[in-house]
Amino acid sequence: MDENITYYTDLINKYFAGEANSEDLLQVSVWLKSNEDNQKLFSEYQKTWEAIEKSKIDSSIDIDSEWDSLSKKLDFSEEKEVKVIPLKAKNKIPYLFLKIAAGITLIIGITFAIYHSFSRPSKQFFVADQLAVERKLPDGTVVSLNAGSTLEYPEEFEDNYRPVQLKGEAYFDVAHDPEKPFIISVEDLRIEVLGTKFYVNADTNGNVEVILNSGKVAVYYKDKDSKKIIMNPGDKVEVSKKDKIFEKVQNEKENYISWKTKKLVFVDDPMFEVVDVLNKYYHSRIYIANEKIAKCRLTATFENQSLESVLNVLKATLNVKVIDQGSSIEISGQGCK
Repeated sequence: MDENITYYTDLINKYFAGEANSEDLLQVSVWLKSNEDNQKLFSEYQKTWEAIEKSKIDSSIDIDSEWDSLSKKLDFSEEKEVKVIPLKAKNKIPYLFLKIAAGITLIIGITFAIYHSFSRPSKQFFVADQLAVERKLPDGTVVSLNAGSTLEYPEEFEDNYRPVQLKGEAYFDVAHDPEKPFIISVEDLRIEVLGTKFYVNADTNGNVEVILNSGKVAVYYKDKDSKKIIMNPGDKVEVSKKDKIFEKVQNEKENYISWKTKKLVFVDDPMFEVVDVLNKYYHSRIYIANEKIAKCRLTATFENQSLESVLNVLKATLNVKVIDQGSSIEISGQGCK
């Protein structure tokens, strides 16, 4: 059974109560797909909630029996007991009320037992779906996630370090705490800091990219922590996950966090690089029709501008044609002189 069951039962309750937002719904969906036992537990909740909603909990329901069944599924380490004292109703309305109350008691009992059966702090999931989003973690660290990325972290940082797990692309402004290093896990790769600002991209065709803005960062594999790469401001480390090879160079990219700043800066950049940046930023499919245009160079700054606006600038400054083909955009013409 999922060790984060307390967190997810809260989400399930919100779901059935109609109080779940889009992020809650996404997390429930991911949780359900990850484990067959999760689906069974969800199904049990659904049956009970539907029965309450429709007021169809019949008089033959045995709360203790239902509880025992769910307890076995949840594999509790301690025995828990829910006692229901039967009462005889004098009329139908109180009797119906008691039947509904019995179902609610079952759900409360389940949640209470689950809460006391897991002593570890529950994990939180920070998910960026279609847009980049930002969140402050329990220690004061601010994390910006690019679209399609996920960060997993504990509800509280209780140990002598602050562990998180990243899938995708993020920018971290880590709260300084020399007693508790902040450690990011990307599979078996570790990025360790005390307090700094840096960027991590764990979604680069099997590689990981770390760019440091300020402070110091150590990058290493968990089974090779003696071979740490120490980064200084302005450094970029590229890690091949396949070969576990590190390469440290000076960062020359201007637009690595454009998804966060909403700003694109090009300084005498060739068009093939410009197009790569635009495709990533706007999630577009722009391609260059001939090699001459690919060698054209662009110097321009775009701040919070639409793709249409940027393409209009390209047409005016580089004398190119922009043809919208529906699923893609072609840049063609005679090229630069």
